[in-house]
Amino acid sequence: MNRFEQFHESRKDLLALLGGIVDAVAVPTLLQQNHKERHRILTTLIEGHSFLDLCYLLDAEGLQIGDNAAASRRREKIGGDRIDRSHRPYYRLAFTADEPILTEPYLSLANGHVCITVAAPIRDKAGTLLGMVVADSELDRALALLEEDDVRRGFEPYFKAFYAALSAGLLMVSLSLGLHALVSLNPVWSTAITYGDFSAPFQATILFTVALAVFDLSKTIFEEEVLLRKDIRRHSATRRTLTRFFAAILIAVSIEGLMLVFKFALGEPGNLMIAAILLLTAAAMMVALGIYVYLGAQAEVLLIKASVTRKHHEGASHPNNQGS
Repeated sequence: MNRFEQFHESRKDLLALLGGIVDAVAVPTLLQQNHKERHRILTTLIEGHSFLDLCYLLDAEGLQIGDNAAASRRREKIGGDRIDRSHRPYYRLAFTADEPILTEPYLSLANGHVCITVAAPIRDKAGTLLGMVVADSELDRALALLEEDDVRRGFEPYFKAFYAALSAGLLMVSLSLGLHALVSLNPVWSTAITYGDFSAPFQATILFTVALAVFDLSKTIFEEEVLLRKDIRRHSATRRTLTRFFAAILIAVSIEGLMLVFKFALGEPGNLMIAAILLLTAAAMMVALGIYVYLGAQAEVLLIKASVTRKHHEGASHPNNQGS
């Protein structure tokens, strides 16, 4: 499941988390404070919640009041005072809302990350909009906090570095096997080869097959553990990784069995049963892989249905706890 699916599944919880934090300071008295005091309050909000990136105050017309309060990791220019933000989606949503609202994920132009924005309207007793407090958060940080996954994410760069080094090592092994396969073909290119001697081509084929399997394993590790963002709580992520590893082994065994069939058929017919057993083993592996993928997919469907049912019951028991 990708981040956007996670967001929609956790939207209500994210709104409760982020909205509650921002709504706590979205009071009419905030607008009555002087510039320094307003900025101090927003800065304290940012410093107290590491998953927030920016926080700022808008008036009823959507003009920003004062500069952004930004997390220390933000290196771009702070600024922001008097910028017209009335065209932004969060302003239009919060303009008619009585409670905090949460935007859909979007690509931030400031840092290039996928972010979400929460906006809490400030209204007087008559319900007139006085302004709103707005806060931005990277989607990954918010989801990690919601899932209590921030500790693991701290180690993620080290894990990726290790897997990248392991993948590079396997790639070197694959290249080495490929070179040995080319060298083993030397008798084929020489005049010393006798008719009917297929030992060199078969040896080269075996080496190329193993090199291909190792290369595919290296590629799988790099893609799954370094390039892709995996949700380890999802069975589908684990199932995909295991399937790719298993498929690489299955391809190697199948090609090896086919080569043995040709080899034994040409020179050792009595050993054909060994090749047949190897091919039957490959077929059994394929059937086992199909059963595993099918049962894993069925289990995932059941888990999703159970999760939807649970959230439906929770929503029915808390009718006032509705998202935007």
